[in-house]
Amino acid sequence: MKRYLIIASALCAMVLAACNNGREAKIQQIKDYEQQVSMLMIDENKADTLASLYVAFADKFKKDTLAPEYLSKAAEIMANIGKTDKAIEYIDRVIDNYPDYSDLAGCYFLKGYAYEQGEQFDLAVDAYTYFVETYPDHVLASDTKKILPFIGMDPEKMLDTLLQIQSPAIVDADFIEEI
Repeated sequence: MKRYLIIASALCAMVLAACNNGREAKIQQIKDYEQQVSMLMIDENKADTLASLYVAFADKFKKDTLAPEYLSKAAEIMANIGKTDKAIEYIDRVIDNYPDYSDLAGCYFLKGYAYEQGEQFDLAVDAYTYFVETYPDHVLASDTKKILPFIGMDPEKMLDTLLQIQSPAIVDADFIEEI
């Protein structure tokens, strides 16, 4: 009996080591690839590959604390390269499967951003509004609330509107009299 326990313990240790090595190898592969991908100048093929690595990790290690983070990163990449449907799919996976994720608020913001990048402005406004109403104390909530009226607006019209709003603050009548 003792012999079976020793063999079973050894097998369990080997299985755990193999699982851990697989996890660690995947994390290292992701880190290596992250260094090759610049978010400022995205090579779509490399970005797509990195997003696939993130998703593959999340698929394989569903209960891992990195899974929702990697899905969020994959969603951000997809939004940045114009693959809105994929971005939303990954964000929704985080929202649906990881309700305790520490940056769930960021996922709701990212959902608005993804829709905005995909020029689905009505959906972007809905997502941003939900974010602002649900997470009013989030660091991005105040700025998001300010930009909501401008989502989808033509850049020239936006500039005109901003100048009209800013004009009174910039050109004060008392200041003109002093000159």
